[in-house]
Order: sequence, then structure tokens, then C-alpha cells
Amino acid sequence: MSGKFMRVKRFIIPTLTAVIIASQLMGCAAMTQSELLQAINNGDQIEIEVIEPGFVEDEQGQETALSWTELASLTTNADLRSGWDDTLGIIRTDEGKNGVFYVNEAGDNENNNTLKVVMHNRAFVQSLESEDSLTALADASLKNYADIEDNETMKAVYMGINGYFNLLPDNEPNYANPDSSLMRNEFMAMVYRADTPVQEITADENFATAVGKSDYNIYAQGVNDNAYLSTENKNLDNLTYNGAISRAEAIYLIVNRYFSEDFNSVDLNSSKSSLTDAKDGGDIATKQKFIENDKMKDRWRAYELQYAIQNPDDGLPTDLYKALVVANQKGLISATTRWDEAITRSEAVELLVTALQQDATMETFNYKLGNYDSGMDTTTESTGTVEESTDNTSTESKAEINENDSKTSEGEANEDNVEQTTSNSDSLDDIASAKSYTLSEQEKADLRALGATEEQINNVKSGQDFIDLVYKLVNGDSSSAGGSSTNDSNTVPESDMLPPAQGIPEEDTLPGWM
Repeated sequence: MSGKFMRVKRFIIPTLTAVIIASQLMGCAAMTQSELLQAINNGDQIEIEVIEPGFVEDEQGQETALSWTELASLTTNADLRSGWDDTLGIIRTDEGKNGVFYVNEAGDNENNNTLKVVMHNRAFVQSLESEDSLTALADASLKNYADIEDNETMKAVYMGINGYFNLLPDNEPNYANPDSSLMRNEFMAMVYRADTPVQEITADENFATAVGKSDYNIYAQGVNDNAYLSTENKNLDNLTYNGAISRAEAIYLIVNRYFSEDFNSVDLNSSKSSLTDAKDGGDIATKQKFIENDKMKDRWRAYELQYAIQNPDDGLPTDLYKALVVANQKGLISATTRWDEAITRSEAVELLVTALQQDATMETFNYKLGNYDSGMDTTTESTGTVEESTDNTSTESKAEINENDSKTSEGEANEDNVEQTTSNSDSLDDIASAKSYTLSEQEKADLRALGATEEQINNVKSGQDFIDLVYKLVNGDSSSAGGSSTNDSNTVPESDMLPPAQGIPEEDTLPGWM
């Protein structure tokens, strides 16, 4: 067993199911080759004893119900959400929320967004690359959870992602359980919930019959075809489904779901030396007669995996090995794979986040805010000018800045991508030279979105007043209201860009009319 500490993560099952399993199951710990063969020939279920390293901890707190709610409507982890929203510049709107978590690849506001979409938004990824914003996100997570150490910055961020996006429920009162191992049903559900918008799902009765009743079924069934142990040939049954998932299996599911072309085309001959603790064991199932005369026996993959874990020096099944190779090539894992160990909750989120960022099934984009229909009557038949239909319209809902960050996916400036908001003038010079200047309703709305008070807006009398107020707002200086200024400069110094703590990289250009 490679000298590693092994323990079986136990789970609660109905009494009747327990009796049935007890009558069928042969203990698999230290089972010999002949014992494994006898058990599979008898049709026995098998409990896969995944290795759990010493740092794995038992779950703390009270389990909470597994719910599925649109992202903008989630109310769990209120303090975490507030802290992350403030750091990332996420705002409330009449419809829900808007910001880097709530914009899709088309640049539209999306309240039912997924982690997959968010990880393709360069505007958020840059926040993870900024030390200031990363620290702020970690601090908010640390304040929310009692079981993460102050020096575990990335673990705090990953568990914050889990908590914010509600991939898997936290335990009450405030436990993230980052170092507890995941069951197969949990990991399968996590992956599905990370890339699938909230929607009505029809339960797969065949899947439920195979694995038993569980709240995770409705989500896990969606990745059944991607899993190494699927319901095909009974590899995924009520025992394996509720057992701890190995890192190799988790990686296989991720690679199979997001990098299938790479998996199918990987050249093992040129990649064998890259992994330090894993080797290709070939067709173990045939060697051990779990597949015999080209006939796959029930649960053959489960038995094959158990044999590989018990005999790591013999290598692991080729398909699992191929998945490790691809994952290493993609930068999802290091050369030390720890393939036979249980994957922890924080490790699972890290793997998922890294994979989604590398996923090429959708284009990378770069938006801080999404365009959306505010529900206002924004045009008039006579003039076509923007008008407010009500006095109580949310200021945030009118902040249609839709910042295409003037960046490519690689972070390079691209002036052609800058979207300009309609203004009374065509340039900063034109605005500044205007001795008398009347703000449009759109400009007022954008100023409110930046935090301007009504007094500041009403004090804008000239073009230079307008420009000066914008600069004060983006620099976090609300001490001065709009009014005449002696500042003759019409350019924005590099130091005057929005700070990273607001989720906007320092090198970004200003939105809209700026």
C-alpha cells in the first residue's frame, strides 16, 4: 500500500440496504488476486478502499440540505458574498446582481451564471492574479469559515468559490471542511453544478435504481458518462457511489468531460517519464480476468481499480494513466499525482477551477459588467433620447457600462475593443472645452453607478466639472462635489485607475465616455 495511511470513509445508508450489502459484500482489504477473482465471479459488490493521507480530516458541523438556486438569488454565506461583491465591484440591480460573476460571454448580464462561464472571464481571472484582490477575497473567506488557517490563502479562496457558487453545501454553523475527502456522488454533483445553469431536470430512474436514493442523483446523473466508474456494467452501485473518490478518478472525469480530444489523442510513448509516481499498468482487467474472453464482467472496473490501489507497483489502468498524463500536460496537476489517494474538498475545487480556466469549449472574454434590460422605457418616439420612467429606478440597474475592458484574452490593450457609451460630445477635449454642459440621463446614471451623489451631479455645470468628478469617483475620492476646477489636464494618469481591490486591474482604461 505504498506505506500510506489507509482508512475507509464510512457513510450512513438505510438499514435494509445495509443488510443487503452485508449479505453480498466480501471484504476487500488485502484481498489476494484469487480472492478478487472469486468475488467478481460471485457477483459481489466491492468496497474500494481509497488511500487517505494523514492530513485528511473528518467533516465538522451539521450537514445542510443540497439546494440549487440561481447564483444572484443565493443567500447562503451572506458575509462571504458581501465581502466578495465589494472586492470585485459586484452591484445589485433591479433584476439581481451585475459584475464579473454575472456577465456571460456575449457581454450580457446573467443572473443564472455558472462557474464555468466565470472562469472564462478574464476580468475575474485577473483578480485572482492580483495580490491585493486575492488577499481581500481570502480574508472574506477566512472571516466566514472557522476551519481554515490564516496562512492558507489559496485554500480560503477555493472554499470561498465553493461557498459563493454553492457547488457543494457547507456545514453549519460555519465549516467549509476543506480537508475532508469527497464521495463519488459529491464530486460528480460538484462538476455538474459548476458548468450547468440552474434548471428543471428530469430524474433518470435507471441511474437511481443503480446507485440508490440520494439528493445528489439529479446532478450526478449528468456526468455519469464521463466517470471512470459509471453505471455501465454495474461499476457504479450504491456502495461505490457513496465511497471516497480517488484523485485518479476525479482527474479522469475532469479530463474526459473537458479535454476529451486530448485524452483520445495523447501519445503515451512520449509522456511516460513526466509522472513520478504513476506508470501505465496496461490492461489490468484482462490480466486479472475481470474481463475474460472479451466479456466484461459486472463491476470489472471497480475490481480493476481496487487491484491497482492494492498493487501500485504494477501501475494503474491505461485509461486512468492517460488522464493523468493529459492533466499534467494541461497544468492541472504536478508530476507527483498521488493518484491513489482520496481527493479533498479544497483539492477538488482547485482541480475544477484550473480545468475550467483551461477549457477550450468556449471563448475567453473580458467584461466587468453585463448589459441588461432594466425594465425602463429608455427611448421616446419623438426624440429617441434616454429618459427615466420612474424616480425610484435602481441606480445600479442603469449602469450599463458593459466594459469590454479594452483587453484581449491575453491582457494586451486593444483599442478596437473599447465600447463607448453615448455622450453629448465626441471626445474629452470637446467635453472639457464646453463652458456650459448639461448631463444626459445616461451620463447621470453612469455617475450614480460610480457612486456620485445627487448633489455632485447637480453641481456639474461645465465640461471640466464633469471630467473632474469622474476622476474623483474612480479614485475613491468623494470628499469634493462637482464644481469648477482649475485642473487643465484632460488625460488620466496611470495612478488614477481603479484599484485592484475593486476588481478592476490597474492598467484598464476607464469605461464608457472615458
